[in-house]
Amino acid sequence: MSAPVMGSTKKPFNDGDQHNHKKKKGAGALATAYLVIYNVIMTAGWLVIAVGLVRAYLTRGSYHGLYYSIEKPLKFFQTGALLEILHCAVGIVPSSVVLTGFQVMSRVFLTWAVTHSVREVQSEDSVLLFVVAWTVTEIIRYSFYTFSLLNHLPYLIKWASS
Repeated sequence: MSAPVMGSTKKPFNDGDQHNHKKKKGAGALATAYLVIYNVIMTAGWLVIAVGLVRAYLTRGSYHGLYYSIEKPLKFFQTGALLEILHCAVGIVPSSVVLTGFQVMSRVFLTWAVTHSVREVQSEDSVLLFVVAWTVTEIIRYSFYTFSLLNHLPYLIKWASS
């Protein structure tokens, strides 16, 4: 966290916090409404992926090959995170474009350049591990952002995100 300059009224914020959704100067009701909609859609998308994983596991009775049951929504919603770089670039979230870019692009790279492009990787257990980790993380993260923007953060979401 950076410290405010002596004599200034500028409040510090954590550059490493990808989405500190406290409104930046100039980001108004329209930006907040857009961010709420974006975060609700992303939460719903990751919930779809979670349900797809559970349904496929219950149907197959095994975790092998579950990637194929969630491949399309995973690609769509992981790629949709590219908008987060734009959010930083235009200033509607006070996060570093570079840090957010690295975070998002590493996942997009793993999704498209590795998992999509190398067929053999798709049936590996490691794919299931990172997809499950992403799914749990993203449901909590996007829920946290949504409720924070609405100034109504349930204790469970706050606890899960800390």
